[in-house]
Amino acid sequence: RAWARPCSPVRWVGGVPPRARRAHALRGSRVSKSDAEDTLSALERLVGGVSSGEAAESAEEDVKQVAAETSTAIVREVLVELEPPDNIAAASFEVKSANTRVVQSVIAPPLGVVFEQNSCGEIVVAEIVPGSNAAALGTVAIAAGDILRACSAMIPEMKYATGGLMLGGNGRPGFRRVLFVTPTGDDLLLPQNAFAQTMSAITSNAKAGGFDVNVVVERREKT
Repeated sequence: RAWARPCSPVRWVGGVPPRARRAHALRGSRVSKSDAEDTLSALERLVGGVSSGEAAESAEEDVKQVAAETSTAIVREVLVELEPPDNIAAASFEVKSANTRVVQSVIAPPLGVVFEQNSCGEIVVAEIVPGSNAAALGTVAIAAGDILRACSAMIPEMKYATGGLMLGGNGRPGFRRVLFVTPTGDDLLLPQNAFAQTMSAITSNAKAGGFDVNVVVERREKT
């Protein structure tokens, strides 16, 4: 696909609150609260988990649908174990070529990953910080040049004891673990700062209680 204009360079280092660095902007400018809240309101990008059987059926249907829409599409399906066995998210991604792999990893916060937005409308792993949690997993799990396609995120919800809702009992604030699908291309160029949304989705795991981050990346064959 061809893009109408290059996106502004943006960079974020995993393990600290998300910061955006744009051309001619002050380095380390903090993402506003409204940007962070936009992450959790981007419901069309959140994939809720289901049981393992339902997830497998959903992934198969997604692949057929994407392939039907574009007959030449190359699609990779993944099942992301958010909280197995009852919270497994199914997602499908259109990739560049048949040699492209989709790789999953689970990384403890702080990640130690530098993400950048490139001129093609993609969020790329620019660097793995030496000695970080990501580095400990090795390049098999995540490496510079990988394209971020999805990550786990925590969204607020009320928790009720069994039968408590029907009996009118009071709930308590909690979180639900979901899969955030990374915007790419034209979606990343939208004015609501999709890069900041994605970084906020990553950091929501730590903010909710130090949860590990499920990371899904696209790894292309180097030419």
